[in-house]
Amino acid sequence: MCRILIFGGTTEGRLLAEYCMQQEIAVCVSVVSGYGADLLPESRLIHVISGRMEEKEMEEFMSRESIRTVFDATHPYAVEATVNIKEACKRSGASYVRVKRESAAENGGGGREASASQTVYVDSASEAARYLKDREGGILVTTGSRELAAFTAIPGYEDRLFARVLPSAAVICACEELGIKGKHVIAMQGPFSEELNRAMMEQLGVRYLVTKEAGTAGGFLEKLSAASALSVTTVVIGRPSEDRDGVSLEEAKKLLMESKLQTRSMAGSENTSAKRKISLMGTGMGGRGQMTLAAAEELKRCDVLFGAKRMTEAAETLGAPADGILRIPIYGNREILEWLENHPEYRNAGVLYSGDTGFYSGASGMAAMLLQEPYCDIYDYCIYPGISSVSYLCAKMGRSWEQVKLISLHGRDCDVSLEVSQNPAVFTLLGGVHTVKELCEQLLNHGLSNVRMTVGERLSYSDERIVAGTPEQLAAMEFSSLAVVMMERDEGREGTR
Repeated sequence: MCRILIFGGTTEGRLLAEYCMQQEIAVCVSVVSGYGADLLPESRLIHVISGRMEEKEMEEFMSRESIRTVFDATHPYAVEATVNIKEACKRSGASYVRVKRESAAENGGGGREASASQTVYVDSASEAARYLKDREGGILVTTGSRELAAFTAIPGYEDRLFARVLPSAAVICACEELGIKGKHVIAMQGPFSEELNRAMMEQLGVRYLVTKEAGTAGGFLEKLSAASALSVTTVVIGRPSEDRDGVSLEEAKKLLMESKLQTRSMAGSENTSAKRKISLMGTGMGGRGQMTLAAAEELKRCDVLFGAKRMTEAAETLGAPADGILRIPIYGNREILEWLENHPEYRNAGVLYSGDTGFYSGASGMAAMLLQEPYCDIYDYCIYPGISSVSYLCAKMGRSWEQVKLISLHGRDCDVSLEVSQNPAVFTLLGGVHTVKELCEQLLNHGLSNVRMTVGERLSYSDERIVAGTPEQLAAMEFSSLAVVMMERDEGREGTR
C-alpha cells in the first residue's frame, strides 16, 4: 500500500523512483504524459498514475490513498503544478517536500554572477522574445513547447526560429499549429552533451540560444559551453525564486529511507499482540464470478496480493480495487513468507490460487507451513474455496460428479488408462507434457477407443470451448496445454485392459 507520492516527469522524479525500487519502497509516481511514464523503471513497487491532475483531483487521490508524504519533483518552471500540489497537500494533510534541482551556480559555475559577456538574463519567455525582436539571426529555443507561443511575436519567426522539443506527436502538432514546421522542429530527448549542442547550433547557423536555468540535470552548463565556443549569445530565462527552496536529490533519498523505517516501526508497534492475516483464496476458473462472495470481499481488504503473474495482473477482474493493493507476482510459499518478513508494514496478505483450494492446489502446502513454528505465532490464515474445474464442467455436462475419479496430470504422472479401465468416469487436469493428444494416444494404445471424452478449455471465459468425442476423433484436433478432460467408459462396449 503506497503511502508516498512522487510528482515526477523529470530526471529527479525518475531517480527517486529508481531509488524506491532499489530500497523496496512502495511508491506512487504521478506523471503528466505517457512519455514520462515510459521513462520510469518497471517494478511491482512503482504504481504509475499517468495524466494531468488538477488541484482537486490531487487532493482526492491523496485522501483516498492515505498518502502520508508527497515529493514534488516537477520541473523548476512548473510553477502552477507546484502551487496546486502544495494546496492539495495542505487540504489532505499530507507532508510536502520540494525536491529542488541543483542549479548551475550551486554546482560551481554558470549562474548569474559567473555569466559570460554573451549571456543575457531575462525573467520570462515574453521578455526573451522582446529582446530578440529587433535582432537578426537564427534562434534555437530549448525551453519546451509550452513557451513557444511567446516567440511568435518575433517578426519572421517561421524562418528564424528552431524549436528543440520532446519527441511526442502532441508536441510536434502544437509546434505546427504555431507555424513552426519541418526542419524548424527538432524532436529529441535530452539532456545533450556539449559536443551535440555545438554541432546542432553550427549546423543550423543560429546566433541566439534560448534556454532556462534548468540546472545540471537539464544540461544547462553544456548549453552555455557550446554557445560560448561558437560566440552564440545565450538568452537565459531565470529560475523562479520559489524553486530555490527545498531539499536536494540526496536529501530526498534520505527522507524516503527514514519514511520506510518509520513505517516499519509503526507496523511493529501497532497491535504487537495481534497476528497478521493471510487469506488463501481460490479464484475458480479465472473468469468473473468464479470466486465465492466471501473470497471476493476478503480480496478487497488485502493490502498485498501474491500469486502467478496472470492472476495478480487480472486481480481487478476478480473484484480487487484498481489502486491501493500491492501485487507481487510470486507464488512459492517460502518466497511469500520471506517477503512478508521483510515488509512487516503489510498486515493483511492474500494469496491467489487457480481453481479450488481443495483440488490439487498449492493452498494445502501453504496452510501446512503456516501451522508450523515460527509462522503459527505470527500469522492467522483462512482458506476461501473457489469454483473447481470439475464441478464447473460437470454442471455444463448436466451430470453429477460424486462418483467421478479425480486425478491430475498437471505437473504429475499417472497411469490414466489403468484409472479409466477401473472407473466408469475419470476427470483429470492437464498441463506441461501431458496434452489432449498424448492422452488420446495412451487410451487408444490400451484398447480404450470408445471412451467418451469431454475436453474443456478456457472455462468460464468468453472464449470458453467444450468439445466431446472419442479418442480417435479428438487426437486430430488442437487444444490448449491447460485443459481439463472428463473420460467416461461405456461398460457395454469397452474391453478390459
